[in-house]
Amino acid sequence: MMTPCRALAALAACATLSAAAARDVSAQASPIRVRVPGNLRPMLIDSVATAAVSVPASPALTYGAAAAVLQELKVPLSVNEPQNGVLGSDGFTMMRLLGRVRLSQYLSCGSGMSGEYADVRRITMALIVWVDSAGPAESRVRVGMLAGAQDLSGVSRNAVLCGSTGALESFITDEIRKRAVMP
Repeated sequence: MMTPCRALAALAACATLSAAAARDVSAQASPIRVRVPGNLRPMLIDSVATAAVSVPASPALTYGAAAAVLQELKVPLSVNEPQNGVLGSDGFTMMRLLGRVRLSQYLSCGSGMSGEYADVRRITMALIVWVDSAGPAESRVRVGMLAGAQDLSGVSRNAVLCGSTGALESFITDEIRKRAVMP
């Protein structure tokens, strides 16, 4: 049996822990659901994100480097939340190239008589980068990408979901590590 003082102390400790947990949950970014051609249901893009890669730079510097890499690739930044360490696009379309590289280097969408679908069809892609703190001078970066390919001749052919070759995610993390250099 607890004494009234112990019960009051336990209640205060629970209230303090609950308040701290509520602050932690409210600071987290909500999951990003995207829908791409070839998939009828929205998907959580963080479910396909890469394993965290360590970057020897502050989260702010890493976030800035990630923004520069995505802008160089001409990815429109529809998601830009520095407070949550999330940036990228929840859906944009392109054809043939991303940056200066053929899309078939980054995506596996199948092929037909006209070539790789990634190079000859309209691609809708969602690309998100997460930057987490691993200390004052170290960050962790994850990259998530979902894409689908749609035939340009109309709706007579079904859209297909594209898989990643892993090259885009590797390119982005490598470029972030090169650019996020501590002074």
